[in-house]
Amino acid sequence: MGTERGAIREKRKQQKWLRALIIGLGFLILLGFLYKSFWFFLTFCADLRVAAAIKWEYNVTGEAWSFQREYTTVTDQGGTLIPIVNEGERVSKGLEIARLNYGGGDDLREAGNRRLYSQVAGILSYEADGLEMVSMRRDYSNLTVAMIEERLAQAQPAREGQGLVGILQEKMASEAGQAEDQGGQAAGAGQAEAQAGRQGGLASGETPAPAQPATEPKAVEAGGVVLKIIDNLSDCYVYIRLPANETAPFAVADSVTMRLVGGDGSGKGTVLEREILPGETGWGVLVKLEAGLEPIRHGRRHEVVLILGSQDKAAVERGAVTLRDGEQGVYLLQGGVAHWKRVEIVGEENGRLILDGLASGDIVVSRPWFIFEGMRLGNR
Repeated sequence: MGTERGAIREKRKQQKWLRALIIGLGFLILLGFLYKSFWFFLTFCADLRVAAAIKWEYNVTGEAWSFQREYTTVTDQGGTLIPIVNEGERVSKGLEIARLNYGGGDDLREAGNRRLYSQVAGILSYEADGLEMVSMRRDYSNLTVAMIEERLAQAQPAREGQGLVGILQEKMASEAGQAEDQGGQAAGAGQAEAQAGRQGGLASGETPAPAQPATEPKAVEAGGVVLKIIDNLSDCYVYIRLPANETAPFAVADSVTMRLVGGDGSGKGTVLEREILPGETGWGVLVKLEAGLEPIRHGRRHEVVLILGSQDKAAVERGAVTLRDGEQGVYLLQGGVAHWKRVEIVGEENGRLILDGLASGDIVVSRPWFIFEGMRLGNR
């Protein structure tokens, strides 16, 4: 009897150990499953992605002025300029483009109105900015960085109404006797009236055919530029000021690509001169436009991007870059393990950061929320 009871106790003891072993093994399997699930979840959250290759442009932005051949008309008396052709429109040579009313009225039909005609074909503008002097024959054929800077300094007070008339009249007087400039500048009353006479004289009682355009009449002062024709088929020169903290990594005769800030398309040009500005306040770069960038011909002041070159770079999602000890970096997957690497952000395009220190094709953790150095990510 005692032997039978002992066997029963031993059997129960074995059953107890077996049950404990099964429970322990089940617990370990559960832990293993939870561990695998946890790391799978972290790997899924990490969102591993291949760094994309992107062509990144090296560029620098500067303030710019464009210069083409311009033909100005100056009035000897004050009055009201009455446009017939709108600002910015292209006109043919000999076209009646405006009338000048010396009495201050704005009626096109007044008998005393003086007719104004285009001296050449080109783009019409009624706005003088004080830099017309640069586009006259003598300066235009001998542009330099120093000369343009000098003219810009002279034009600044002229834009404030302090000196444009004197400067323009002095220059036009000095060029009036040169044959190659015939018809180029209607300088003063004598030339303006002669031009008007050649094209039909004053509007003595005739009813003008053209309707008044959208461009509004405006008051003009004696001796001031009332309109100009921009010869957009002439050579176009672009003067660019680069900030002092930028460099000009190109030489004379180098080809450069330009683009207007906020505009479409680009143009090619050749560097004619580059100089450090007085006081080392920046660079002055004179470029001759060779092709493209037509919108630059329709204005004077621009903001221009000089494209200096391009290089293939790696690009990642914005969230992939993290900070560690005050430095920027990303987590790369190498041999299935996450390793942090320092990088430098050099630009941004389409919501992605362009990086130095990373190669296209590297596997990057794009959501490194729970990632740490040496962490194994899945079975990769």
